[in-house]
Amino acid sequence: MPSGVSQRSQELAENTVIAKVNGELWDLDRPLEGDSTLELLMFDNEEAQAVYWHSSAHILGEAMELYYGGHLCYGPPIENGFYYDMFIEDRAVSSTELAALENICKSIIKEKQPFERLEVSKETLLDMFKEEYHNHNFTEVLSPNMYNSKLWETSGHWQHYSENMFTFDIEKDTFALKPMNCPGHCLMFAHRPRSWREMPIRFADFGVLHRNELSGTLSGLTRVRRFQQDDAHIFCTVEQIEEEIKGCLQFLQSVYSTFGFSFQLNLSTRPEKFLGEMEMWDEAEKIDIKIKDAIGRYHQCATIQLDFQLPIRFNLTYVSKDGDDKKRPMIIHRAILGSVERMIAILSENYGGKWPFWLSPRQIMVIPVGPTCEEYALQVSNEFFEEGFMADVDLDDSCTLNKKIRNAQLAQYNFILVVGEKEKINNAVNVRTRDNKIHGEISVTSAIDKLKNLKKSRTLNAEERF
Repeated sequence: MPSGVSQRSQELAENTVIAKVNGELWDLDRPLEGDSTLELLMFDNEEAQAVYWHSSAHILGEAMELYYGGHLCYGPPIENGFYYDMFIEDRAVSSTELAALENICKSIIKEKQPFERLEVSKETLLDMFKEEYHNHNFTEVLSPNMYNSKLWETSGHWQHYSENMFTFDIEKDTFALKPMNCPGHCLMFAHRPRSWREMPIRFADFGVLHRNELSGTLSGLTRVRRFQQDDAHIFCTVEQIEEEIKGCLQFLQSVYSTFGFSFQLNLSTRPEKFLGEMEMWDEAEKIDIKIKDAIGRYHQCATIQLDFQLPIRFNLTYVSKDGDDKKRPMIIHRAILGSVERMIAILSENYGGKWPFWLSPRQIMVIPVGPTCEEYALQVSNEFFEEGFMADVDLDDSCTLNKKIRNAQLAQYNFILVVGEKEKINNAVNVRTRDNKIHGEISVTSAIDKLKNLKKSRTLNAEERF
């Protein structure tokens, strides 16, 4: 890793901020993955300054959380420093408090907390959900990103929600980026006559949504202006409602158990701002689902809502079994993750860096016993990478074998594959886990097969079941 190179010179070690590997910014403690061109950037470099200010902004953000207890929003580096926006509901900030903040920052710096960069794939979550939706007989659809405002007037959202929409004028008409998918799905349902034989019709949409949230309410990944939902709508008959709601709850239980979450259900009442007639709302139901994380906190994510209003507003009909061609369908709105971005934030805090294998950004670390095994270690790492795993290799010759293993365990790599002369001859790897469970020598082919099965099963304890 670059830090091992810089430590060969005290001046370099003290002044290097960030590295560049083959032209790409590279954290100092990130293992090198092969032969490369290495640059060590000091503070007089503009890119190094941006990294330094960005890290400083995180320190300031932690100090502000400790001192004010508000919600962090945005903390970027700027040309000559950094800042952090924070939403604080009922108090002002005074310049007299700067000294107190500075002292908290100094205390945080003394703790020498590590800065870690982890990239968790949103696509991995979406792939999981697309597979689950297919298994539950949903049809995946993709609706347009923007619609004429007349659509939102029909749905009723324009009257109640237009201030939270991104709008713009095109050829004397007003358009808006969609903040939700349900009106578009109503158009899909209505584009041709429907029969009772087709019901229920289940649409799932993973398209991008935009909501013009106030800047003070934005907060990391938990509240953003552009996001994706696992958004689905079920068009069904009145007689099918009970069975479809049961299906939604079973789907929800299956997904949350995969993440290791427990949850509670809450039946919601009519909101202050509601669309349609009060009598209709007396028949409608909405279930809010709160998940419980590893430290006992509850998070609102999923919703299941029965909707009588949109079928009326869009004049949705189907031909019933007895020939009535004006029969009104019901709509069930449901989302399991809610916002994918928000779920990633919740999962990040819940796992505390110890990600389950199938979702982990650090699945495999390959460690050669010595220099003569480095080429084989690279070969093994590439084989796992080509099979779809997140695989790294530690070629830092400034660390002992035990230190490399310990570094990989502290970095929460699920599996650590040690390779020496014996493994090289046998085309094998010696497997241990981040919790130091030693599984021993196994062929590369068998290891790939086992890990593929564990990844596919999305088990929470892959390290034990290997």
